[in-house]
Amino acid sequence: MRYLLAGPDDFSLKLKLASIKASLGDASVLATATSIFEGARLKPGEFKLTVDALPFLTPCRLVIVTGLLARFSTGDGTLKKASKIDDPEVFASAITNSPPSTAIILIETELSRNNPLFKYLVDKVELHEFPTLDKPKLKEWIGRRVMNAGGAITPMAINLLVQYVGADLWAVAGEIEKLVLFAAGRQITDHDVKTLVGYTGEANIFSLVDAIFETRLKTATETLENLKINGLSAGYVLAMLSRQLRLVIQYKDLKSRGGKELEIRRKLGLIADFLWKKTQDQAARFSLGRLKDVYRRLLDTDLAAKTGRMDEDLALDLLVAELASGAPLEPLSA
Repeated sequence: MRYLLAGPDDFSLKLKLASIKASLGDASVLATATSIFEGARLKPGEFKLTVDALPFLTPCRLVIVTGLLARFSTGDGTLKKASKIDDPEVFASAITNSPPSTAIILIETELSRNNPLFKYLVDKVELHEFPTLDKPKLKEWIGRRVMNAGGAITPMAINLLVQYVGADLWAVAGEIEKLVLFAAGRQITDHDVKTLVGYTGEANIFSLVDAIFETRLKTATETLENLKINGLSAGYVLAMLSRQLRLVIQYKDLKSRGGKELEIRRKLGLIADFLWKKTQDQAARFSLGRLKDVYRRLLDTDLAAKTGRMDEDLALDLLVAELASGAPLEPLSA
């Protein structure tokens, strides 16, 4: 059981991840036999020992690795390094020779067919790709999502929702949930979208990111509290923070490689003008090094919450307090 989930649409990707995990058995039992690694820092020996280990009191072992393929490519298919510890064949061998009792899921935000590790794995993994939806597909997705939620929506309302929110399916799904509840059985109209959907949630996420990087602790904690008051869960806020930081990092990376603004915007799926301009602004004001440090720390927190090491709300509160205080970032203890 070997899977490769790749693409910038992490909403659909995570739905697929949840589906795979559900197919492997009871969630509480599986959690005790799940290992999650960040590919950039994973040692080959540690990885091989983990995937080769037989499950204990569980039907299978689950190993999830994020960003392993990205570790081996510069973007043009050439290797970053030639040392043994960064030899893609070593990892490919561990994956392809793993026992049937181990399920391996590789997760990537981008996938190049020229990636050295992908060339070894192309016929050995079940590939699922999740590209950013263009406008026509996004509109179809919204229509299906509303229908599956038991509601109905006018074409004008769909167009306005796309204009306000863009292609971020996390945000769109949240707005659809509110709209369906608000409409209470009738068809959702463009007036409903104007009334209920705006830039408040997104603006607060941007304000939270700004406060974190500008080490304005009081503003950061107050903004987080407002998000909670507005009904946003800790998991949703973590997902939105992660998404925004990833967009800013991707923007800076693409820009540094000579990317044109229109092409970068298309690639990032930032249809809404508001989201695009705020991402440009944050990319211009914050250093890439600090962005990456905060992003890694955020992923550590998300992992701690998802694996039950920390309560989700407490994990988010501590994360924001730590980041906005400007303190040096240390990995979470196991």
